[in-house]
Amino acid sequence: MALTEQLSRIGTRRAGMALTGVAAAALALAAGPAFAASPGSGMAMGAAMGAAQNHAMVGNTAGWIDGRTATFHYTKNFVCMVPPASGATSGCELGASYDAIPAAAFDPLYVLVPLGFTPKAGTLQCPTAGQCVDHPHTIDLSRVFGAGTANALLPPHSHIVTTANMGQSEWWNVIVIGVKSPTTWNRIASAKSYQEVQEERVHDSATVTDNIPTNLFLYFSVKH
Repeated sequence: MALTEQLSRIGTRRAGMALTGVAAAALALAAGPAFAASPGSGMAMGAAMGAAQNHAMVGNTAGWIDGRTATFHYTKNFVCMVPPASGATSGCELGASYDAIPAAAFDPLYVLVPLGFTPKAGTLQCPTAGQCVDHPHTIDLSRVFGAGTANALLPPHSHIVTTANMGQSEWWNVIVIGVKSPTTWNRIASAKSYQEVQEERVHDSATVTDNIPTNLFLYFSVKH
C-alpha cells in the first residue's frame, strides 16, 4: 500500500476519550529519520513511570496557541499510562490510546511532526530526536512495524494547544499530527493555531495526517 494511502487511514480521537481503533497509517511517522531505533529492551511499565517521575527537570519549551507563541513551563516528567503495554524504555506507545489517566482533568497537546523534510530553523520547538525537557527519550512503534521497532527515538516536533488552562499546570495528553509538506508546515507555523491544522486538512488533506493517539502525558503550564 502506498504511504499516502496508509496516511489517509489514521484514526482520530479527542482528549478524555479512548480510541476504539487506529489504522496502520501511523506508519507515516516512520517516514522521518528521527525514528531511528534505540538499543535495549523495554522495561516494565510501572518501573518506567516511576523512573520518569524521579528524573523530572524544571525547564521550558515554546508552544503555539491561538496565533501566538507561548512558553510551556515543565515541572514534572512525562507519564505513559497502562494499558497499552509498551516495549520502549519510556513505556510510551504510538498508535494506541490510554485506558487510565494521571488526573481527572487534562487537555490535549497536539504534537506536529515533519515527515520527509527539515522545517525552517526556529519552527521546531524540540529539534533534536529523543531530547526535550520532560519528554520521553523513546517511543514504541511495534504496533505498526513489529519486532525491532519497540524502542524508537521520539522525533523532532513542535507543539500546539487550544487552551492555556488559565496559566495553571496540568497534564496534557499527546496527540501526534504528521505534516508532509514544508509549505503546509510553514503555514501552520505562521498561523500558530490548531484551527490552521484543521483548515489545511480541508484544503489539502494529503499533507496533514489525522490525529494519532498515544498513551503519553506531559505536565506543564502555559505562560504568555
